[in-house]
Amino acid sequence: MPIYVYQCNRCDVRTEVFVRRISAERAVSCEACGSADLERVFTPFAIYRSELQKLEQLDPKYYQKVDQAIANTPEADPMRHLARMTPFDAAEDPGAPIKF
Repeated sequence: MPIYVYQCNRCDVRTEVFVRRISAERAVSCEACGSADLERVFTPFAIYRSELQKLEQLDPKYYQKVDQAIANTPEADPMRHLARMTPFDAAEDPGAPIKF
């Protein structure tokens, strides 16, 4: 039971047609303008890819661009937080432990 997609040559609107049998006659008209001047178009199909497969297919230039952007953005450097931290030996005594 395929779904065929047709594109109207008059108004360029795509129309989907559900067909129960492949051998069945199809009287197709445009949903927008009602024209019978339609042309069947091929549509891509979806395949499942995991996140790992998507990452493997990324262009290596993408990684270079990301690294460059991080290097040019000081706010993106995680090590900048270390300078703002107080060392343990310089911190005040927190007091007695909390009992729950």
